[in-house]
Amino acid sequence: MAAAWVTGASLGLGPVDDHQCPTGARRRKPVGGNAAAGRPFSWRTCQRRPLILKIAVTLAAALLALVTVAVLNARLWWPFDLLTHFRLQYVAAAAVLLVAALVLRAWPAAAILVTVALLHGWVIKDLWTAPTPETPPGERLRVVAANVLNANRTPEAVADFVARSDADVVILVDAVGPRWVEALEEIGGLYPHAAPDGWRSGAPALIFSRHPIWYDRMARRTAGRTPYLATRLTVGDRSVSVIGVHPTSPAPFDGDGSRARNRQLRQLAETAAGLDDLLIVAGDFNTTLWSPHAVALLDATGLRPAAHGHGWHATWPRWMPPGRIPIDHVLLRGPLTSERFGRGPAIGSDHFPVVADLVLAPPP
Repeated sequence: MAAAWVTGASLGLGPVDDHQCPTGARRRKPVGGNAAAGRPFSWRTCQRRPLILKIAVTLAAALLALVTVAVLNARLWWPFDLLTHFRLQYVAAAAVLLVAALVLRAWPAAAILVTVALLHGWVIKDLWTAPTPETPPGERLRVVAANVLNANRTPEAVADFVARSDADVVILVDAVGPRWVEALEEIGGLYPHAAPDGWRSGAPALIFSRHPIWYDRMARRTAGRTPYLATRLTVGDRSVSVIGVHPTSPAPFDGDGSRARNRQLRQLAETAAGLDDLLIVAGDFNTTLWSPHAVALLDATGLRPAAHGHGWHATWPRWMPPGRIPIDHVLLRGPLTSERFGRGPAIGSDHFPVVADLVLAPPP
């Protein structure tokens, strides 16, 4: 029986409180006498809880590793692509579990968790570490983009936000139907230029501008949705293309939405590739920029995120802070510098708006 009364340290689980697991076969009886205190302690009784915790941490690390493998193969299957968006959450989960693994001396789990954290952290590092160039002289341009949610019960909150934003260009998506007429009239009164024609009745994508709009075109419908509105503005003496986007939202239990969104992103890439160098693309992309399909868009067009170097600004879903991800973006191409980038206030939508302060460099 004495062989059963071994210590946690002898099995490699680290030191254990002497009051829980005695170092000898039988704990000494304390002064004053306590028969129960002199009972032998078995290894299984005193070490069961740390062992269970160690197993739980190891299983959680294995699960994170499996998710990471799926993320690395996101092009193979649409459910894997849905997992690509939660990179910061994976880093946070790995960090918390790593602390537990180190305390429990679960070394294989710790190694897995370090690897997971590094892999996901490397993908999103540019949000903090990308260099922010010195702001050049030039034309200042504040761009606001928001998915206002068609079912929004407070369209007036959107109009109030736009009025307070002091934006030069406003891109709104999903403002369709009679409920938006009054709010859009109010917004339209702030801007001398708007697109498309008939904007007062709402549209899948709307652009309001202080600068002249001399061209606009709605994209052809794909999977029942008009995914973007392309316009051309005159800013100073420069021509700037501005595209407001809202591709199809992927569904968690059906791949049709994911496939439709991917087709629309390819369609957007073809359009953007044929435009002049100066380009702003903004709106609800229904993807983070580390999905392989978003990466393909950036690679094909030369677009770059205005958010890089300005930190984490998750925009959806507004009602679930721990699960929020950045799917509303402002993308740039050409001599445009992102001076500031941030998230706007709640406007009654399930998305937060984004605000980018840009500088358009003068012609060489």
